Amino acid sequence: MNNPMFSSINENTNENVYTKSNCATYKGITIKTIILLGITILSAALAITLAYKGEMGVLLALLGASGIFGFMTILIGRSFPGAAAVCGVIYAICEGAFLGFISLLGELLYEGVAFAAIISTVVVFASMLALFASGIIRNKSKLFSFTVTLGMSVVFIFLAMMIFSFIPAFNAMLNHIGVMIIVEALVLVYACAMLLTNFAEAQALVKTGCDKKYEWTCSFGLLISVLYIYIEILRIVLIVAQMFDRN
Repeated sequence: MNNPMFSSINENTNENVYTKSNCATYKGITIKTIILLGITILSAALAITLAYKGEMGVLLALLGASGIFGFMTILIGRSFPGAAAVCGVIYAICEGAFLGFISLLGELLYEGVAFAAIISTVVVFASMLALFASGIIRNKSKLFSFTVTLGMSVVFIFLAMMIFSFIPAFNAMLNHIGVMIIVEALVLVYACAMLLTNFAEAQALVKTGCDKKYEWTCSFGLLISVLYIYIEILRIVLIVAQMFDRN
C-alpha cells in the first residue's frame, strides 16, 4: 500500500548508492518536485484548451495514451531509478492532461469546484508538511504501520461495499451522500498518511546520503501522492456540491 516510488528507494538502499559527494538534498528534491508539478499544470492547461477549442478527437487520443503511458512510467520508474527523471516528466504530462479534463468536467457541473479542490490540496499539503516538520509526527515505523493498516482498512471497506451493493436493502444506504462523504474522507485521511510517510522516506533518503539520482525518484513519488490527494478532494467537493444542489 506504500507509494511505489518510495518502495523502489527502500529496495535499492542495499546497493552501493551512498557517496560523500553528490548526495540527495532537500533543495534538490524540492526543486524537482516543483518542476514536475509545473509540468502537470501546463499539461492540464493544454487539455482544457483543447476541450474549449473543440478538439475532442485529439483530446480523447491524448487521454487514452495518457492512461497507458502513465501506468507504464510508474512501473519503469520504480524498477529503474535512473529513469525516474524521464518517467516523472512523462507521468506529469499524462496525469496533468487527465486531471485537467476531469477538472473541466467538474467545473461544467458545478462552477468553482476545481478551484476549491486546488486550494484545499495546497492547504492539506502545507498542513501535512508543517505537521511533519514540527516533529509532532516523525516516527517512520509508526507512520508506515498506520498507513498500511489504514490502507488495508480502506480496501476492506470498498470490498464490503461492493458485496453489499448487490443486496437491495443495503444498496440505497451505500448510495447515500453522507455515507459517500465518510468513505471518501477516510480515503483522504489515508492519502494524507501516505504523504506523511513519503516525507519520512525523503528525510531518511537525505540523512543517509543517498545518491542524488534518487531525488527524481523521491519527487516522482511526492507528485503521485499530491495528485492522489487532489483527486480525492475533488471527489469530496463534487459530492458536497451535489448535496447542496439537491437542497
